[in-house]
Amino acid sequence: MSLLFLDYFVSQTCESAVQLRKAGKVTVRESTLKKLGGVHYKSGVVDEHYEVTKFALLETIKEAVPEMWSPEMKIAWGEAYDQLVAAIKSESKPSS
Repeated sequence: MSLLFLDYFVSQTCESAVQLRKAGKVTVRESTLKKLGGVHYKSGVVDEHYEVTKFALLETIKEAVPEMWSPEMKIAWGEAYDQLVAAIKSESKPSS
């Protein structure tokens, strides 16, 4: 996975966390989802990859801000990530 892609994915997860906190749901533009879904499909991303990435993301945040880390923060970041992944997976199919 390229660093540019990882950076983009982390920024999208951050945006998802902000939206989840403000509105209680995550909204991603359909064009963005189609692009992300297509890239994930073409790259052969499977469920296990999402789980490894989620673990790495949560551990990175925990190490970056240990004084702020809490069970609630872990749940919130995990939920934001899960919602973003669900949206990406819904568009992760061959383009027609």
